[in-house]
Amino acid sequence: MIGRLRGWMLAGAVVVAVLVVATVLILIAGADPLAGLQGLIAGVSSSPYRVGELLVGAVPIAIVALTLIPALRAGVFSVGAEGQVIFGAIFATAATLGTAGLFGEGVPAPVYWVIGMVSGALGGAAFALLPAWLAERWHVNIILSTLLLNYIAAGFLGWTLRTWLASGENTATPQSQQLPEASALPDLIPGTRAHIGVLLIIVVAVLFEWWRRTSQATRIGVFAERPRLALRLGTTRARTLYGTMLVSGAGAGVVGWLQVAGVNERLFNSVSGGVGFSGLAVALLGALLPGGILLAALFFSALTAGALGIQSATGTVPSSIADVIKGVLLLGVAAVAGVTARSGAARPAAAPPLTDVASVTPDGEPTPASGAEERS
Repeated sequence: MIGRLRGWMLAGAVVVAVLVVATVLILIAGADPLAGLQGLIAGVSSSPYRVGELLVGAVPIAIVALTLIPALRAGVFSVGAEGQVIFGAIFATAATLGTAGLFGEGVPAPVYWVIGMVSGALGGAAFALLPAWLAERWHVNIILSTLLLNYIAAGFLGWTLRTWLASGENTATPQSQQLPEASALPDLIPGTRAHIGVLLIIVVAVLFEWWRRTSQATRIGVFAERPRLALRLGTTRARTLYGTMLVSGAGAGVVGWLQVAGVNERLFNSVSGGVGFSGLAVALLGALLPGGILLAALFFSALTAGALGIQSATGTVPSSIADVIKGVLLLGVAAVAGVTARSGAARPAAAPPLTDVASVTPDGEPTPASGAEERS
């Protein structure tokens, strides 16, 4: 309870610091901070389209953040959601276009949605297995491996859009063929880009709210702080790495499908749009709690959706102020992660120093060699 309160207090401090920085920046630009705040609010609520943009921006970030909860609770800091979103989008696009090619245009819309969502989840999960395997087999740092794999995913996407998934049209921007009309997610708010996939966030939030109350969530939390005790409880290093990375990868892959089927209706190079890195920041800012993550995702999306409103209301503050504020927010989140790690609530280690199964006795006690090493 104390740790949770501490997390909320740190997150609140970050939000306050961000608001202070935004106020100072607006003052430096020679504008009225109150007018800027009014412009921000108008930028996200002045019309149904603005509300739709707020939701479209918040949902992918929130899903990535929610599915990162198990990994972060286990101390597995993955920054590979960007690449996993890309692979999920590629798998979903290929499966949808392949289904249309095999069965024609008579495929019902729900079938397209199921195929796209499952394929996206499989693509993201499969790409997340690689850093998990590297960490388990050779103790490769997950932060480093997932970060570098993002570049591989981006390069593979560029090659994909120039070869086997290319649209064949003469366009300046590489893109895939447009998805079948039936596979596109219907609008949730007419006249906006908000689609019914937005409702998926409710299901995911409820699911993880239930999960964090289970014994499995408790064991994963123990793994981050006392890996030997977690081993006695049946939580091995391999099971934790593969399980948590598969969950986060599948969530990122579903986001890839949502971006293709719900927003763009075809695959572009910009499909990830930075939601992977934003999702990690939102997960930490929300203190790894589903409710906090939803609020943090809305706040993060509001900075982008309301930036034009700030520019219109003040006349002197450019919309790029949102990028500056996000940078400050990310720095604050990094500080929160550092403080949290030092307090023992979450340890940012890709490969926690867990004793392997082979180095413990059948009853869970360390062998003399490993016990001596621990005492030293």
